[in-house]
Amino acid sequence: MNIKFKMPKFGRKLTGGGFLKELLLTILATTISIVLTFGTAHFLDLRQADQARRQTAMMLIHDIDESVAVLDRLAEGEEKQKSAIQYVIDHFDQIESLPEDTLLTAVSMLGTTFLDGNYFDDSKEKVFNSGQETWKNLDDVSFVDNMESFYEGRHYVETMLTQSPHFKYPMSQEEYYDRVVQIHTSDPSPRAFCITLLKEKLSDPKIKYYIDYSSYRARFLRQYAQSWKRLSNRNKFIMNIDDEELAEYIKKSQRSGRTVSKSDIIGHWEYEVSGKDMQYYDFTKSGTFSMKSISHYANPFYSGDIIVTSTYGGKWDINGDSLTLNFSPATAKTKVDRSGVTYRAEMRDSFETFISRHFQEDQLAEMGRKQLESVKKITYAISINKAGDKFELGHRVTDDSGNESENYFYFKRSKK
Repeated sequence: MNIKFKMPKFGRKLTGGGFLKELLLTILATTISIVLTFGTAHFLDLRQADQARRQTAMMLIHDIDESVAVLDRLAEGEEKQKSAIQYVIDHFDQIESLPEDTLLTAVSMLGTTFLDGNYFDDSKEKVFNSGQETWKNLDDVSFVDNMESFYEGRHYVETMLTQSPHFKYPMSQEEYYDRVVQIHTSDPSPRAFCITLLKEKLSDPKIKYYIDYSSYRARFLRQYAQSWKRLSNRNKFIMNIDDEELAEYIKKSQRSGRTVSKSDIIGHWEYEVSGKDMQYYDFTKSGTFSMKSISHYANPFYSGDIIVTSTYGGKWDINGDSLTLNFSPATAKTKVDRSGVTYRAEMRDSFETFISRHFQEDQLAEMGRKQLESVKKITYAISINKAGDKFELGHRVTDDSGNESENYFYFKRSKK
């Protein structure tokens, strides 16, 4: 409905009543205009404040969920290690014939040369503690109290993981490394290392106690994970945030760029796996793709790198914001280049044994075919930058316990 206000015609003669009437109409029109202007601005400000509040809340709730996933992974690892080492103990008289993967999992319970003391990402916590503006923005005392309780509990859990003797490996990093070096010089095979170490260490009372305490560690992790799940659900209820809205927030916050069309991806791309290790992809107009993976393997008893080149192919397609790769297992091939490797004369037998065990081309190609047969098809979330020379792949992985994690891979157009 359109409302028209009759404005006074200044300069003409008006009676007292007429003048007052037109003056009131002018004031009314001006007042309505002001109310509409400032009312609309106030409404937009409130809407933006509510959106900011919900975005902050979802960021913090997602931080709880990510921390839950960390504890679930640690608990699952603990349970797998306990199961493996208990199996070794129960079949100790047959240890020489036990599966190598069981032996490796059992040994992983004793020590490691790769310690990581940072279990949780604290970037969201820093935002939460950045000042009163964040708390004011949240505008809910219960939610703020819950987050304070969560971060206090997470600090305690991290202290337990990094400082409690119940959670520390029974073999120190230095001792474990010394044993790796000592055993490796006599026999570089993983099986020999595991058997020698387990035979020596499973009679140690300290290690026996650590193994027996495994159930406590797993229960501790599961209990805190469950309490944090309840806290996450409580916060979602308080802020009236459902799982679908949170999933959409996570998707938007973790991805950038624009939707990819088929024409965008046609051509040559490369992905840096690590250092010198690279992958090269070729996407064709006909909907087929090929991949070449180049990996470099170093070892303490030889100089230079063994270079393994693996290739495979299949068909690709894009639907919406998803890239689907359908693999063809029959295309898997492997080449091993050892021409750049040198070693001392006395290491020749060890080197040749190492090659025969781990770098047989037929064996590696067969492993590649079996892996492709087990995967068959994989779908990635895909987006591309404005320049069209880089794209991002996101892949969600669910482990045996139902925990989900997102992995991201960044490709750029290849000059090769």
